[in-house]
Amino acid sequence: MRRCAVGLCSSFISATRVSFAPVAKPSLSTFSAFNNLCGSSSAPQSSTSLPPSMAQLWLQLTAQLEEKIKLEDERYRKASERSWEINAALVRCDMARDASGFTSNGANTRSKEDDDLDKLVRDTVLCPEMYNNIVHDGSASPGKIKVHPRAPRLGSIGHKMEDYARYKAFRHFLSDGKLLSPNASCFFIEENGIQRNVLTDEEYLGGACIGLCHDLAKYVVTRASIAVEDVSAVPFIKRSRDAVLLILEELLQYDFRNGPMRRRYDSTKYALKTIETVLYELSVAGAVGGHKSLICSENNLHNGGPPKKTKVDEEYKGGTEDVTMQEGGDGSSIIPGKEISEIRERMDHRDQQREILIKTCRDGQKAAKQAIFAMHRGDVKSASKLLNECENCVNNQLLPILDEEPSLRYGSFSGLLEEYVEGLLFYTWLQSDDISGEKRSASGRILLPDEIPLKISTEDYLGGLCDLTGEIGRYAVARGTVRDKESVKLCLDSNKSIYMTLKMLGKLPPNINKKLGMVTNSMEKLERLLYEQSLMIMTGRKEFTTGVEENSGIGDETEDLYCTFLS
Repeated sequence: MRRCAVGLCSSFISATRVSFAPVAKPSLSTFSAFNNLCGSSSAPQSSTSLPPSMAQLWLQLTAQLEEKIKLEDERYRKASERSWEINAALVRCDMARDASGFTSNGANTRSKEDDDLDKLVRDTVLCPEMYNNIVHDGSASPGKIKVHPRAPRLGSIGHKMEDYARYKAFRHFLSDGKLLSPNASCFFIEENGIQRNVLTDEEYLGGACIGLCHDLAKYVVTRASIAVEDVSAVPFIKRSRDAVLLILEELLQYDFRNGPMRRRYDSTKYALKTIETVLYELSVAGAVGGHKSLICSENNLHNGGPPKKTKVDEEYKGGTEDVTMQEGGDGSSIIPGKEISEIRERMDHRDQQREILIKTCRDGQKAAKQAIFAMHRGDVKSASKLLNECENCVNNQLLPILDEEPSLRYGSFSGLLEEYVEGLLFYTWLQSDDISGEKRSASGRILLPDEIPLKISTEDYLGGLCDLTGEIGRYAVARGTVRDKESVKLCLDSNKSIYMTLKMLGKLPPNINKKLGMVTNSMEKLERLLYEQSLMIMTGRKEFTTGVEENSGIGDETEDLYCTFLS
């Protein structure tokens, strides 16, 4: 029987993948194949086999999920390609600058490459498909959706935007000797007459501040190597040190939580150490700096004095003057302190919103869990009330926060939605005409993603669907204790249908792949449970003991159960 099921599985998958277009309707032969596939291999076919309407529902679910996953994959593919395009444009800008020198033709080449880079970044910022724009409801076409300014970027585009800010800040420092302001014109574009930020606050800090410090640390080594000929080298290195020191002092005022930004901030002190080490070594070697760079060595004295001064680097205007860091000096003008303080205030506000969201998500997730427990107790009324509480928590308390800060959509909020989807799917799966009666027969129906009242992602739905198999397994154990073989059979059929749906989707999100093992284990336990039920009926025994539930691994909250089936 298992061999037949495997053979039927491959033929069924190849047949159904062709008919997954939304306009195509699966044939009755496909329904029959799905019934045979989802039927138990350990017992003869019974009246609980999925009817054509239920088989059609599962196929419709598979088609919907497959279409959504393909769309997501296509969006991520486009975002990945755009990331490589931005990276290539940045490399071309660096190559044009290195190869052109300071000729007029070289300046024109640099200008062309910079213009191409700016245009590519502008198109990326204004393209809705480059964002995980989960705030909108999907009612508008992608080209007409107004992207939220704080919507998370897809793929590695966020990192490339940091690299863009890093490039602009470094070139600006070479020409003006100052940190580029977050309010600079290159960081703003116009959309329908409204100014829009190119960078988020985190991208500016990571690229134009922290990234700049590391670029300066590498560049001062290059400048120091020609300090003998370049009279502006030492003053430039001193100004770079002052800039990095001021940036560190400003970033020290931030309350970075543990994460990538905190680790990158910690690395900035090594950039400062590199620059200070270079300055110390130059001072030991005799490079004085200031308006004159004197190299006093025995060879120079014998050759007629210090070396000839060279032309000051055009990229560093006014770089031969030291920057005073004392009170009353002009050192504070190196960085835009006011704008960086405003960024800190905004980030502090977002951290407060994040704390509120995490605590509120805890309450909503608790309600969803309690709803599942109530359903296992048969208290459908309380379960419905708790699920409504969870919905109200999301709509009234959490969505206003996400409307302001969409990046908080992941983490705690995603976990809450998964728990809610699991509870709602279990609630629908249990509902039948005699749910309040003594038999408590389940309906076996599964809600489609579009039928969920809340706005959820495909990943949220798949996570809740996988966790549903655990709750169905617990329900099967409860029905097995009263020798309700038909309900156990329905539980097995449902879990098999979920398993085959996931397998037919092919590529799944990483966290969903981790749950496939749990679904497989649940299905195997139910097959064993159904076999023991059949064996008990065949032997006519009044009492039967099973170890199926011991360390069963069914569900995401594993419980140690040991059940004795009584007549």
